[in-house]
Amino acid sequence: MTGVVVDGVAKAFGATPVLRGVSLTAPAGTLTAVLGRSGCGKTTLLRIVAGFERLDAGTVTLHGRPVAGPDRALPPERRGIGYLTQEGSLFPHLTVAANVLFGLPWRERRRGGARVAALLEGVDLEPSLARRHPHELSGGQQQRVALARALAPEPAVVLLDEPFSSLDAGLRADTQRAVVKALAAAGATALLVTHDRGEALALADQVAVMRDGVVAQIDAPGAIYRDPVDPGVGALVGDAVLLDGRRDGAGSVSCALGVLAVRPDRQGRRGAAGPVRVLVRPEQIVVGAGDGGVRARVRSRDFRGPDASVELDLGDAAPGTEIVTARLPGDAAVAPGDDVTVTVRGAVTAYDA
Repeated sequence: MTGVVVDGVAKAFGATPVLRGVSLTAPAGTLTAVLGRSGCGKTTLLRIVAGFERLDAGTVTLHGRPVAGPDRALPPERRGIGYLTQEGSLFPHLTVAANVLFGLPWRERRRGGARVAALLEGVDLEPSLARRHPHELSGGQQQRVALARALAPEPAVVLLDEPFSSLDAGLRADTQRAVVKALAAAGATALLVTHDRGEALALADQVAVMRDGVVAQIDAPGAIYRDPVDPGVGALVGDAVLLDGRRDGAGSVSCALGVLAVRPDRQGRRGAAGPVRVLVRPEQIVVGAGDGGVRARVRSRDFRGPDASVELDLGDAAPGTEIVTARLPGDAAVAPGDDVTVTVRGAVTAYDA
């Protein structure tokens, strides 16, 4: 059974179109990340699914029930959704327990002690925190309380609007794990809006990349990273080296990194001969010292702990004309000024120029 179905949704604010026919399907019980840069329309889409904004065209269906269309707009409180914002939006004057139970009927709130304990445990918080106020919690704890509140009414759909962006790195990772675990235990269908590609790839069952008010591609994280539909999507979901090249029509492409194998498309085709744009992931680039491969000179090395980002100049005849970035192990023995050789591991993706 499908959880969330968005079909042809359009929305404009005045004369400015924001959504231009967005369609996506989030299967029941899964987490779909809606990934895109600021201004692409992802938060507007979430607000339409929630019922906070009216759409201009298209439909929204939640677990088989139409909730929005040209002549239909079910109020937010009747859609069976939970909503988690970037700030969490807890009530500062209420205890954790009162915040968690806020959206429930009064009778359930009066008997809610055991319910609060179970919800807090479900988001990896100690039940003893129930008596505290929001200002006595860390940012990550506040977001988990906000999720517990969103899950209290047992919604079929949970919408998350960049809920981790205000947390520091350590809190973010722990909170992300707790949130994903709680959503899975609740069996909820979730939409996560984010501009963080690492977050989208790590947390989601599928990723929908939004661009200019439409969904450019929706697929499983691994598939969208390995086989982006175009160079723009490829650069959005991960670091990318983009080079001009020429495909030979027999499974190879020639570019500044040498003659490389081309990854076939989903129909098993490698494309016709002609000019192309070549997408190579930095971790595919292998740097060594020897006679094999393309000659290069190391321009810079950016140490990042477990790995290092190395900028390479491939312009042997005309230095500075072809610069690429490789991702190497952090202990790789290369330094600026070194002359090295470069090869590419695995197949690359080529797009008609």
